[in-house]
Amino acid sequence: MTPYRLSLLPRSISTPFAMLISGEIGGTPELTALFVILTGIFGASFGQLVLYWLPLKSKMSLGASFCLAAHVAGSSKAYELDTEVGTIAALVMVLTGIFNVLLAPLLEIVLT
Repeated sequence: MTPYRLSLLPRSISTPFAMLISGEIGGTPELTALFVILTGIFGASFGQLVLYWLPLKSKMSLGASFCLAAHVAGSSKAYELDTEVGTIAALVMVLTGIFNVLLAPLLEIVLT
């Protein structure tokens, strides 16, 4: 896999975690940071519109969706919509970051 593709893999988690993972799997951390920021901006800008069309209506599903699609920016937007949705988004963001950091070494083994 090229460094560009490896830099795209961790783009849906927060920047510090994504840069760490990118470096461990052979990606370019700086490029990953750019992808993370663009993903967050896009998710926060259009996430509410996309979620309107999806059949997700519970606060749990909305919070998790915002977070997984747009990490910190999505969590912030979710908190603007509803404090409970924002809290769920923040919790999912933390758990996703930890989960991804723990799985990065396994991903490196599989990809190399």
